[in-house]
Amino acid sequence: MSAARLTAVALLVAACGGGGDSNPPTAVGGVSQSVAEPAPGAPPAGTADAASARITAGAGCELSYTLTDAPLLTGADPVLARQWHLRNTGQSGGTPGEDTRATEAWAITRGAGVRVAVVDDAVELPHPELRPNAVEGASRSYRAGNRGSPWPVPCSVAVDDHGTAVAGLVLARDDNAVGGAGIAPRASLVAFDALAGGTDADIADALVRDSDANAVYQNSWGSPDDGRLHATDAAFAAAIRSGIDRGRGGRGSIFVFAGGNGGCYGRDTTGLCQVDDSNYDAYANRLGVIAVCAVDHTGRAPWYCEPGANLLVCGPSSGTSPNVTTTALRGGMRDDFSGTSASTPMVSGVVALMLSANPSLTWRDVRLILAETARRNDPGDRGWSSGPGGLAFHHRYGFGVVNAQAAVARALTWTSVGDSSTLRTCSPPERIPGIALPDAPLRGEPITVSDTLTVSGCGISRIEFVELRLTAPHAYAGDLRIRLTGPAGTTSELAETRLCPGAGGCGGYAGWRFGSSRHLNEAPNGTWTLQVSDRLPADTGRLERWSLVIHGR
Repeated sequence: MSAARLTAVALLVAACGGGGDSNPPTAVGGVSQSVAEPAPGAPPAGTADAASARITAGAGCELSYTLTDAPLLTGADPVLARQWHLRNTGQSGGTPGEDTRATEAWAITRGAGVRVAVVDDAVELPHPELRPNAVEGASRSYRAGNRGSPWPVPCSVAVDDHGTAVAGLVLARDDNAVGGAGIAPRASLVAFDALAGGTDADIADALVRDSDANAVYQNSWGSPDDGRLHATDAAFAAAIRSGIDRGRGGRGSIFVFAGGNGGCYGRDTTGLCQVDDSNYDAYANRLGVIAVCAVDHTGRAPWYCEPGANLLVCGPSSGTSPNVTTTALRGGMRDDFSGTSASTPMVSGVVALMLSANPSLTWRDVRLILAETARRNDPGDRGWSSGPGGLAFHHRYGFGVVNAQAAVARALTWTSVGDSSTLRTCSPPERIPGIALPDAPLRGEPITVSDTLTVSGCGISRIEFVELRLTAPHAYAGDLRIRLTGPAGTTSELAETRLCPGAGGCGGYAGWRFGSSRHLNEAPNGTWTLQVSDRLPADTGRLERWSLVIHGR
């Protein structure tokens, strides 16, 4: 994407994290998309005037706020019992214990000393649940007419309610007699409304801003959920790389992203759901990004949750369950937040608890602890499989549901694997098979084309992340199913056949980079097998070239 307005590949808070219709879509092609746009016109910058203590998001905005110096209240949180994601006793009709284990972790820490940057549309910093944790002067607005202001507050009730709900799930203040509590209720809040600016440059700037002080960058957004391949620009890639290499004094920034809500973005003419995959979103499938899925109050995947070999852990959200309770505009609370927008900040909150317990953890340590302490949910589902790495994995659940209690306990005794400077990388020679991909027959089984790559002499003993670069020219990339099997026999499911709405098909595999956490802790040396099959008739293509980049220790 260019640095211009994001329209071709729109950044969505609704599609990649605000989800939550109780029923999946009815037809391919009826996918509604919207971009977080700034308010029209060019009003003067918003201010927090010292005399009036009045905050605006720019002239022409419908919302404004007046700060008061009232003392912080103390007392029980009145809606805490409704927040089943903190502690599920069956109060929502779900399964007791299907939660984040957050309240158990509070016996050790509540997140004090850790700064979380919420990158979103806007955040109501004067909210009584958020203001006690907000870092004065550290936030920044990217909105036209308010750019540079330390108050990235909402301008519209109809458009700007997403970031406030997200922030509350991470770190709404506890024991203040106002509402509920966040996963890390004593962590510090910084807000960047980079989605209101709407450019790649704004996103990249927000993701590296104050990276020595900000530990966690919370992102409940991503590319459209429509089955297409959505790339990112070089600025985003550079921001993530800079963050993991130099953030937090070299220990690495923690980037948490929504896995996506395209689990049934439409239906074909037979009524079959068309399924997006988190690996089609280049914001979520990159080295250094924690991609988050969702489960409901029974521990099962909601209809909207996307699969992906890049997924790490899930957080609770809606589905068969009630939606999640969190902060709302005008100082209120809401019970209708859902999608991976809700599950993602819960994982960010757990990371804040971990870093509060052990500030020395690197970005690599955080990923490993989350994976190794995740709770295996929906154990009867056949999609779970284990390999020699010792961890069970599911393409809809990653390594399971985030477990704050276990993660914090492990953080206290964890021996670091090192930062980016000690991360080892193996890049075997590229394979150029140039093999034709036979078209799917009208009857019978599709022909699967296989090619192998042998890794030897790799100095890695335990894999942490695998990247596959693939060039496979095809008239309709949605026809292809793609699998990568490692030397240990475990398989990353990278792409499935699907129909994409609108013109242009599903995009093309022209150097596309897939990411996989599936092979965590396995050994890399041996034979890797790529399998590609064309499973829908009418178009043909070729398996032109592919390569691996393996990261680990």
